Amino acid sequence: MKRVWCVPVIGAAAFLASALPAAAQETELTAAASDSVRQVTLGEAIRIARALNPELRISETNIDVAEYNRLDAWGNFLPRFDAGFGYSNSSTGRLDQTGQAITTTSYFFQLTGSYDLFEGFRKFTELNSAQLDLSAQQARYRQDELGLILAVRQAFYDALAFRDLVAVEQDRVERQQLQLEFVTQQLELGRSTRSDVLRSQVDLNNARIALLNAENQLRASTFALGRTLGLEGRVGPAPEATLDALPLQLSREEIYRIGLRTAPAVVSAEASAEAAASRVSTAKSAYLPNLSFRGGWAWANQDFPPQSRSWSIALTGSYPLFNGFQRESNVYRAQAAADAAASELRAEELQLVVDLDAAYNAIQVAVASIELAEQSVELSREDLRVSSERYRLGLATILDLQTAQIAVSQAEVDLIRRRFEYQIGVASLESLLGRTLQELQAGAP
Repeated sequence: MKRVWCVPVIGAAAFLASALPAAAQETELTAAASDSVRQVTLGEAIRIARALNPELRISETNIDVAEYNRLDAWGNFLPRFDAGFGYSNSSTGRLDQTGQAITTTSYFFQLTGSYDLFEGFRKFTELNSAQLDLSAQQARYRQDELGLILAVRQAFYDALAFRDLVAVEQDRVERQQLQLEFVTQQLELGRSTRSDVLRSQVDLNNARIALLNAENQLRASTFALGRTLGLEGRVGPAPEATLDALPLQLSREEIYRIGLRTAPAVVSAEASAEAAASRVSTAKSAYLPNLSFRGGWAWANQDFPPQSRSWSIALTGSYPLFNGFQRESNVYRAQAAADAAASELRAEELQLVVDLDAAYNAIQVAVASIELAEQSVELSREDLRVSSERYRLGLATILDLQTAQIAVSQAEVDLIRRRFEYQIGVASLESLLGRTLQELQAGAP
């Protein structure tokens, strides 16, 4: 959505209103429903988005898959057991399961177990890779979660800024109405001209048009906030929500240090790089021999219950002398993937520093600008008071009064914009760091 922060200057546009035909009952009900605004706090908005956002559900599913992959890797350290049983009957005689007699019926049950004693440390490398993959998925989930929170906060502050803008435009309309009444009184006293009254009326019309535009922008922003949360209809900030700003108590170097340690993008890239490096060791384990143990116990006979029992144990080993360069290809691919993951990690670190610096600068500039904008609001209001008094005394023209009115409105709108920029800068910085500023400034681990 394009944000419009400027205040319209003096123009010749006139405010025209025309009556619209009555709508059908269904249309009226729909309009009434769309005019109802559900008010939420920022915390409530974030909780709703977390519960309804489909992309976040996908990230949760990926974590579940990674956890089962880790469970599968742990399962490689356990022995495997199989049970077999059967019954057969035929019209002609045949050799039974034990190979000791010719029979038409046979029963058997067998229990076998196996355990891979050594596979070239593949079990350990696969477990390590699975654990690192889980860490990477958890970091990606956190990254997706923070991205969602950033989008929610942007939409929330957008609606909050337009709500404040409507209040500013309402004040502007009231000031223009007072100005029109004041100039009209001066005309009756012979201290102003008819042109001054007309100019004041045009200013009032322009103020009303600006108020309508602000109300339309507020309406659109509440629909946008509802869509971001996954809700139908309009959602707006709670009455107690404000755009107040607080100074940032962390230095630039502290921000860099914290970001390189806790940023979800970097944490995810680190886990992915370590997992890729671990897969190189897994691929190299193919150059080592395998050693396995097998054992079994069986019952089989032509009568039931079976009386013939047997057992077996075996210790086997193997070593692939040549498999068509598959080992070499697997090692090369694993190493290439590890190199690419390391490069991606370095790229994430470099980009993080750039993004952190931009967010930090935006906050610092916004904090300084807010102080100046607050001073400008006070000064412009005082200038308007002085200009009004000078106009009453005949020492100023209607143009001076109009200029002072515009300066007040522009200063108030600029203050809203600066506070909005601060909130977006803080939201962006927290999204990059993966922590809130309250946690960081409180020294939370």
